[in-house]
Amino acid sequence: MRIFILACVILLTPSVFAAEVVKVKGKSVLIELKGDPAVAGDEFFAIGPDGKKKAVIKISKVKGDKAIGRLTKGKAATGYTLEYKQQKMASGSKSKSSAAPMAEASQDDGSTEWVRAYWGILGGYSIDTMSVSVTSALNTNLGTVNMSGNGFSAKGFFDYELFSNIWFRGTTGVEMFNAAGGNICGTNNNAACNAKLTYLTFDFIGRYVFGHGNFRPWVGAGLGLLFPVQKEATALDPSSISTTNVLLGLGGFDWFISRNMFIPFSVEYGLLPKSEEVSANWIAVRFGVAWPF
Repeated sequence: MRIFILACVILLTPSVFAAEVVKVKGKSVLIELKGDPAVAGDEFFAIGPDGKKKAVIKISKVKGDKAIGRLTKGKAATGYTLEYKQQKMASGSKSKSSAAPMAEASQDDGSTEWVRAYWGILGGYSIDTMSVSVTSALNTNLGTVNMSGNGFSAKGFFDYELFSNIWFRGTTGVEMFNAAGGNICGTNNNAACNAKLTYLTFDFIGRYVFGHGNFRPWVGAGLGLLFPVQKEATALDPSSISTTNVLLGLGGFDWFISRNMFIPFSVEYGLLPKSEEVSANWIAVRFGVAWPF
């Protein structure tokens, strides 16, 4: 299965940009980027209709989705597409930067392999809610207590592009769940009700990413596995708290602030399994920083 996915990624990964030349005047070239990021100083090959490299263009100015470049070698014409030209460092070795917000590895034969994988860290803040049906020692139903509170999280994550616009995100780390409210809990049913839990989490998320520019909004869904590492509760029996799961619905964006770094941001709704006595969920905001893998 892994070999099949890898083969699909290789086959579907484009080797040239969607950007193209829209106007040529002397040595100046007007380029339509079409969502492909570029910065001043980047160099591109101009690719003719026959698929051959016809010229070298160096970007001098970028504004919005358009760029102005200068021909440093060869000739270009309207309609030519662009391919990033791998540049050499002073030592003569190939660099790993690219005009697109993704890592690039250069081959000895001059071909380009796009590596669409990232790793990073996430911090989070959540609004936690829980409803618990409380019973007395005599098994008498005392009513339902509605609790709420705030939790924090710290996670590492890994992003990988499976297909065009379809990304996998895996995260792992610590998730705190904290909710309190009401005063009918405890041994004598006269104590404050609360649930203070800390989980080790493993989340598996599928994302649909809109576009390939510097700012990439996305929506996604996934499943998280929760392993309790700390349990403190008066609203329910701590011994009843065990490994569980959470269904995730998410939305957010990845903001590339440079070639080799982006800021991930997301809003997440988590729904924990519901029983006759307990229901719980959270709404979390997460953000962090990521780099090419």
